[in-house]
Amino acid sequence: MHKLFIVCLAALLSSCANPPPVEQSNTGIQGDKFWTLDFFHFYKGKQAHTETLKFVNRRDCFDALYQMQVDSKKQSGHSGAGICTKRFVEGQKRTQDDLLGYR
Repeated sequence: MHKLFIVCLAALLSSCANPPPVEQSNTGIQGDKFWTLDFFHFYKGKQAHTETLKFVNRRDCFDALYQMQVDSKKQSGHSGAGICTKRFVEGQKRTQDDLLGYR
């Protein structure tokens, strides 16, 4: 019984000693390509549902956010709020599409 325990313990330790190699990609971490609008619909102050839309331009995202807020207020007891986000990583270049700028 004692020898069986030692054999099992040795097998367990040897299996944990060499973990399998982890695959590494050469592409690195990439940021988002699109601006994401998460719009929250409210009915009588409580969140009813969430809508998620994607846009190429930051300006288009903010314009849609504003229009959705205006449209939600047209119905009695309804309102809405949202946020436009885009995940950037270190070294990712900002493009003309990432500026808010005027039209």
